[in-house]
Amino acid sequence: MKTIEFESAQNVKIEYELASVGTRAAAAMIDFLMFVIYFIIVGMVIGFTGWFEEHMGSFLFLQLLVMKLPWIFYNPIMEYLTQGQSLGKYILGIRVVTISGERPGLREIFTRWMFKGDFVWISPDIFVLAWFGIGLMGIVYAGTSKRNQRIGDVMANTIVIKNKSSINYSLRDVLSIKSQENYTPEYPGAIRFTDEDMLLIKSTIQRVKQYSNPETKKFAIELADKSAQLLGLSKTPEKRLKFLQTLLQDYVVLTR
Repeated sequence: MKTIEFESAQNVKIEYELASVGTRAAAAMIDFLMFVIYFIIVGMVIGFTGWFEEHMGSFLFLQLLVMKLPWIFYNPIMEYLTQGQSLGKYILGIRVVTISGERPGLREIFTRWMFKGDFVWISPDIFVLAWFGIGLMGIVYAGTSKRNQRIGDVMANTIVIKNKSSINYSLRDVLSIKSQENYTPEYPGAIRFTDEDMLLIKSTIQRVKQYSNPETKKFAIELADKSAQLLGLSKTPEKRLKFLQTLLQDYVVLTR
């Protein structure tokens, strides 16, 4: 399992799991299946007449162009509008980010698109089969890459990560969490937090234990104060790290 660490503005490192090559390929297949369904539906609307004639006229080429354009520009448009996700990536819980963990910009998205080869679909003939070859090369390259990057990712300085890292809880952590039957949450308001909030809290707790430096401690204090404020507490509990641990456990119990 490959991971990568990003450093926040408060100098706190947060760890995410890289999306596997298999997961990325599965996401791409979901996107392609969606395109096939779209292609068939649009074909039924405008008619398939003349598609398989020996000589394809300009009108047929225009039809194919109109049908293919949404697919050709699907990935860059979706990844820009949804902060690094296509439908397939959204379903499988992965997204594109820069090496520094930020949202990819137009330059990064355009570079990834250029090396993905979607533009070959503009061709009305068998040349589109080159797209499958480009995809296969991407899978092979990503399989041997240190960060599971295809060539487009390397050129754009991007990676694909899982939204919810599976490494944040060990088996011991899960088994130690109490259920609602034998545990009363100390902070019921914890349910208003999100998984991303809890990921940050969990990572901060780990960092304080592993790297007890002033920057990490300062961030933990600020995080505890902000969490207490969101819970509506009059003041932050004196033992802030224990407070964050309790808040994390309350959230898991209340939401699982």
